[in-house]
Amino acid sequence: NIADLAEESFGGKGFEFIADTDEHVAPKGMVYIALQVLGDAVIASCETDEGAEITGNTFTGELLPAGFILYGRYTKVKFNSGKVIAYKGV
Repeated sequence: NIADLAEESFGGKGFEFIADTDEHVAPKGMVYIALQVLGDAVIASCETDEGAEITGNTFTGELLPAGFILYGRYTKVKFNSGKVIAYKGV
């Protein structure tokens, strides 16, 4: 229903705080629907859900400034630096 979709889009499925350089994998059956940058971050790699491919130029190695929110359907993310909240969704 619409209420469930709205709750999910605002982080109702929880989040993962990332402040290391390890690869983080979304829980089974879930994806990260938004990456909110708390402290300037540099993305090392990411993988998206089928049908949600990233096109155009790569942003690997680019600085994502604090306050930036990157939306998508990420199954895996890894950062070279920074602090990020990865919101979970289905």
